[in-house]
Amino acid sequence: MVDEAGASCVNGDRPSSMQSVMKLLVGLAVLDAVERGELGLEDRVTLTRADVSVFVQPIESRLGPSGYSTTIGELVRGAVIQSDSMATDWLIARLGGPGAVQAFLERKGVTGIRLDRDERHLQTEIFGLTWRDEYTNPDRFQQDIDAQPVAVRDAAFRAYQQDVRDTATPRAMATLLYRLASGDLLGTSSTRWMLATMKETQTFPDRLRAGTAPGWDAAHKTGTSNTWNGVTGATNDVGVLTSPLGEPSGVAVFLANSPAEAPARAAAIAKVARIVTRAR
Repeated sequence: MVDEAGASCVNGDRPSSMQSVMKLLVGLAVLDAVERGELGLEDRVTLTRADVSVFVQPIESRLGPSGYSTTIGELVRGAVIQSDSMATDWLIARLGGPGAVQAFLERKGVTGIRLDRDERHLQTEIFGLTWRDEYTNPDRFQQDIDAQPVAVRDAAFRAYQQDVRDTATPRAMATLLYRLASGDLLGTSSTRWMLATMKETQTFPDRLRAGTAPGWDAAHKTGTSNTWNGVTGATNDVGVLTSPLGEPSGVAVFLANSPAEAPARAAAIAKVARIVTRAR
């Protein structure tokens, strides 16, 4: 946790897999590009079947014979609010690839956070696969997952647990969030837009949001990996918790390699929010 008084961390400098928390970073990079005049939130774009990613992607259901027309702003909202991987991967490509998101972080002086892959490549590697265009058919992707030998899945999951790519330290993420809330990362309009969007997050309300005290605002983004052999590689929630007096705290909880069931993991994250929002 980072607020105006400083940082309070447990394992604050240990890198952890971000999973879909990285979608927040993509959204921030898009807003930075908007501020620099490279993109517009109202710019209209068309997504097609060739843009399909993996797993959570509600936007896929909207694809018609000619694709789906929307705006860049709505894609960012989908990536943050619904954790839409198709929207996220399209935005990453539009920005110029994962390196463009990393370049945004570096321009802003952010350390301790790295984004190396889009969802297509991150998620397929966790299953011991390599992204192929035919995986835009989700059934084909699932078939190849199901066909993977157990030994291959074991090795791939172990590699994922040790991978430094696509990781962040809790201290770095909480600092970034506090900087966002303080107006030190983006301009006033972009900051307000993103925080308002994060308040609409629909995924895993049993985590930070569940522990936030009455009168506080929770603007957050979750991230979760798959579970293999009873271990969930990443159960995350990060966000800005703002007191009734308007005082923000950047909070990042990364629960790594947990054998606990989902309700217990969510309760552990909610407890952090409870501690933060009842301490003041």
